[in-house]
Amino acid sequence: MNIPLINLKFQYRTVEKEILRGIKKILKEQKLVLGEYCKLLEERIADYIKVPYAVSCANGTDALILSLMALGIGEKDEVITTPYTFFSTASSIALLGARPVFVDIEPRFMNIDPEKVESAITERTRAIIVVHLFGKLCEMDKILSVAEKYGLFVIEDMAQSIGARKDGKMAGSFGHVSALSFYPTKNLGGIGEGGMILTKDEELAKRLKKLRVHGMDEKPYTHDIIGINSRLDEIKAYALYAKFPYLEEWNRKRIENAKYYSSMLDGLPLILPDLEDEGSHVFHLYVLRLEERDELKEFLRKRGIQTGIYYPLPLHLQACFRYLGYKKGDFPCAEEASMKSLAIPVYPELKDKEKEYIVKSIRQFFKR
Repeated sequence: MNIPLINLKFQYRTVEKEILRGIKKILKEQKLVLGEYCKLLEERIADYIKVPYAVSCANGTDALILSLMALGIGEKDEVITTPYTFFSTASSIALLGARPVFVDIEPRFMNIDPEKVESAITERTRAIIVVHLFGKLCEMDKILSVAEKYGLFVIEDMAQSIGARKDGKMAGSFGHVSALSFYPTKNLGGIGEGGMILTKDEELAKRLKKLRVHGMDEKPYTHDIIGINSRLDEIKAYALYAKFPYLEEWNRKRIENAKYYSSMLDGLPLILPDLEDEGSHVFHLYVLRLEERDELKEFLRKRGIQTGIYYPLPLHLQACFRYLGYKKGDFPCAEEASMKSLAIPVYPELKDKEKEYIVKSIRQFFKR
């Protein structure tokens, strides 16, 4: 077999006719940027997440940068976040002149450890960026309690978690502002880059809409703040709008696949994702942890099964963040996760025979 880690081609077939029909209409009308479908997509996502305001932008990284800009975070400010995440979570902080302050992850779900956040707070701390890693919601009640105690903003990096929910509340509805990515590999992936910011604050939403168009006011070429160019184009917005009705079913299949793996791999010398409940994890990735991670990766590769390492080097050990003064050993849980984690295919279109083959291959590895 040849099983990719992510199968975008198969998913595209589901919506190909509708997307091509929409693209033809948009090209004929030549309304290409921040038009009808951007607005419709914003309304639909806001309604789904159950927040009043959604502001589309060019990509998920810009969604984080714009969120920080809108909150006024910059030089000399500190923002607490996790070292075990994609690079843009921390780089967005640094790009604005603020300082990323890392807090170790908790070992169960590999999300930021809420018990360690308070000790990292200083007089310069302005915000906490939580990452719902691999599709699993953080412990938001504890995070929000600490943030309220110290008057801090909470930003949700929900690039991997659209559709996750806990006690009726959706990922993206907990914090002051949330950053969403529509990168093609995401649970709701586009036909290129794309992003969105969600908020319950009307004034923040107005500021975000200005910031994404160079800080321009409603009157053309009038600027009272400095922003960036981060607009979503209509073709990408339409593709996402066409895909959106399938999101819940795709997430359901991801969870179903995850349950299958967890039942069939139980008892092996692996740490499996914790299936805490039915909805707080939407399995953007299904990540195993084991001592022989690299050996298993190579074993599966030879059998035609693609896997991925997320993430091979924690952010506090990246060369570009040496100036922060962290060293190996500072965040042992994150460092251990980076050495043991391996993602196996969990995308919605996986066939039963492919899942069976993956499980059989992993079992064979431990019988060597």
